[in-house]
Amino acid sequence: MKLIFFLKSYLFKTVLIFYAFSGFLYSQELKEQTTTLFSYEDKSLLRDYLTPLSKSLGITLGSGTYYNAESHSFPHFDFGINLLTMSIPDKLKETKIDSTARTTVFGDTKIDTNGVSGLGINLLEIPVFQLNFGIGDDTEIIIRYIVYNDKKLGKIKTYGAGLKYELENLFSISSFPFNIGLLAIYQKVLIDDYMEGAIFGMNLISSKRLGFLPFEIYGGAGYINNVTNISDPEERSVESISLPGLEEVRFQMGLNFSTRFFTVNADYNFGTYKSLNAGLHLTF
Repeated sequence: MKLIFFLKSYLFKTVLIFYAFSGFLYSQELKEQTTTLFSYEDKSLLRDYLTPLSKSLGITLGSGTYYNAESHSFPHFDFGINLLTMSIPDKLKETKIDSTARTTVFGDTKIDTNGVSGLGINLLEIPVFQLNFGIGDDTEIIIRYIVYNDKKLGKIKTYGAGLKYELENLFSISSFPFNIGLLAIYQKVLIDDYMEGAIFGMNLISSKRLGFLPFEIYGGAGYINNVTNISDPEERSVESISLPGLEEVRFQMGLNFSTRFFTVNADYNFGTYKSLNAGLHLTF
């Protein structure tokens, strides 16, 4: 019981510290660069600059949505925090048009010939709170939410909901050697008041406990699709620009350590780009 009290206290303190410090990190860097690019008649500069961010938001938020294939029975649930991370590859830091190199939002902080600079971001990190609530009939509701201030991107708000369903009982395959399920989730992400994205993911997932050990391996394959819309931060125009995101099949594999009261997990997501995620969840 002391361990459970410690973990609950640790999670609570982490939330308080996170919100206390995030308020001091607010920045206008992305907004300033976007405002400059939105004033240009040629909007291709804006699309080239921000499309890597749109793709990266889809990759990170489309990852780490599960740590096993089982669903809680009603009225049990777990609540925790996930840290979704993506190391930004060089090909997302620069784009070339007619052999002319242009920086992107993640690129070099030196001002280029278009009068803009990158933000020098090498690692995209998005923390997100997640609730998994069992509603019965092998079904679980997933709710995600976070509001925080990123020191370079600005105020970020993320929220979404999904469903996870165990497939073994549907097909009367309870003797199957591992758990198998289906998960669908839809999420929204907003940056300040001028950028809004939508991410949809559908995953076929499985998990297998390692004998009597408190470890479980899990993984799956899923389709992800996202898009981001951006408007003029200064509201000089009602025009909205659509930025392409990611549309592909991605894969995930991970390991969790779980007891009756809590679960710690980490997983690796891969496709065109890669991401790493970790989470701590308390079970009730």
